Amino acid sequence: MSPFHLDFNKCPIAPYEHQKVGIEALVDNPVFALFDEPGAGKSKQVIDAAMYLWEQRQIDRVVVVCPSPVKPVWADPELGQLSRYLWPDTPCLISEYHSKLKQWVFGPESKDPLRWIITNYEYLRDAKRLKEVMSKVGEKTLLVLDESSAVKTARTQQTRACRKLRKKCGRVVLLNGTPIDHSPLDMYSQGNMMSPNILETPNLQLFRARYCIMGGWQGREVVGWNNLNDITVRFAPYVLRRLKKDCLDLPEKMEPVTITATLTPATWKVYREMRDDLITWLNKSTASVAPQTITKVMRLAQITSGFIGGIEDQGLGDETIPDYVETEPAMFQGSWFPREITNTVKVIGDEKLKVFLQWHREQLFMNPNFKCVVWCRFRNEVERLRTALKDGKHPEVEVGTIWSGPKDEREHAVRLMNPYTAPEGPALLVGTPATGAFGLDFTAADTAVYMSNDRRLLIRIQSEDRLHRPGQTRVVNYFDVIACGPRGQKTIDHHIIKTLWAHRDLAEMTTSGWIDVLSEE
Repeated sequence: MSPFHLDFNKCPIAPYEHQKVGIEALVDNPVFALFDEPGAGKSKQVIDAAMYLWEQRQIDRVVVVCPSPVKPVWADPELGQLSRYLWPDTPCLISEYHSKLKQWVFGPESKDPLRWIITNYEYLRDAKRLKEVMSKVGEKTLLVLDESSAVKTARTQQTRACRKLRKKCGRVVLLNGTPIDHSPLDMYSQGNMMSPNILETPNLQLFRARYCIMGGWQGREVVGWNNLNDITVRFAPYVLRRLKKDCLDLPEKMEPVTITATLTPATWKVYREMRDDLITWLNKSTASVAPQTITKVMRLAQITSGFIGGIEDQGLGDETIPDYVETEPAMFQGSWFPREITNTVKVIGDEKLKVFLQWHREQLFMNPNFKCVVWCRFRNEVERLRTALKDGKHPEVEVGTIWSGPKDEREHAVRLMNPYTAPEGPALLVGTPATGAFGLDFTAADTAVYMSNDRRLLIRIQSEDRLHRPGQTRVVNYFDVIACGPRGQKTIDHHIIKTLWAHRDLAEMTTSGWIDVLSEE
């Protein structure tokens, strides 16, 4: 219990009971992590705790580092978290560090306000910009690393930059709804970012020696784990992890339902040819999980969505992870994830598109004010679906897009599904989950459709929870559009969905496992 009495009546929005516990923990502990499930209100707990810490003169500023797509969630003067949760009687100066410095004032005028610096991980990769931010921090700075998976890989430039920043800040908070989205190895860098005294493994070799069972190709792959309970015990004093079902009274979250799109014989022929080539390649591969495997598998997923081309192999090994891998949007997609080259894509089919448009017309017939979020793994899917919706038979449906497009386009899309700004009539948001699945409030909608899926469990969980969070008043429904062959044959879509539903990461599948699922029809 904090030695200071925390008067929760000061909060403009009263915290839930679990949030009160989290706020007290943040005030009491200069090193802490909130690993609550997405939607449990981690950012609110941080903001309220910062207000108390400023009152007690324990901090004079807060530095929030987050993924670039999440930055408006903090810094937007109208819809951002700060605007919603800051105390009206507390003077604050908010500075957004991007290509240009933006500032706005909240609360009464003061010569000594609580200063907020909002920036993103990619910004800190530049040495000059990092030096500028570091010049403004000190022992009375609270450093907040939002979506701390961004610093789970110790060797990346942005992790090194955050580590330098952390050393100058007196307090640190990690926020992450999915702290382990791949393996327990994710906790190595996150733990050391908080304090080296937690794990007492100053280097990766020592961490592996204590917790990993090594094997596989040349003995360099993690094939199992030891002493995992020791990790839990070491983190326990520094972490809170609460699930929404245990602390919030939310409407039901339904299990996903599939919508089947049957591929034409022409599309199926292209799919089978590439699938058979992949099986041949896998049979010749010497490594149990080759870096190129994920790229080639995603090509198959691209074909089921009606495209071919636009993805190039990276050929990346575990020792040669480039810096762009850990920045948005690729940050959330794993070190083996391919880049997309949009100017070399060829359209080969529209089976999923037709099925979705028919399904959407049926929903509008039943509910003229129907609002829906549609997630697409590929940017070409987003563009084609957006065009089809705008040129379709329902011009009254307002369409918004979240992808790597203009900022005003993104802001319009966010407002379509935010309960405070959503229009009265029908609306549809289409986007890529890697750029829209984190930190946003889409509770004006109660339905999400996945035209295709990212391979990572973290992406799926985060994108689902944009709709299932505080403020949602209706049962939330999820649909997966899955392609099958002309006679109902299974495709890679079935196995991606099966893996996600089983809460497993596709990157952990062995080569033999891929051969088995690809050969199944």
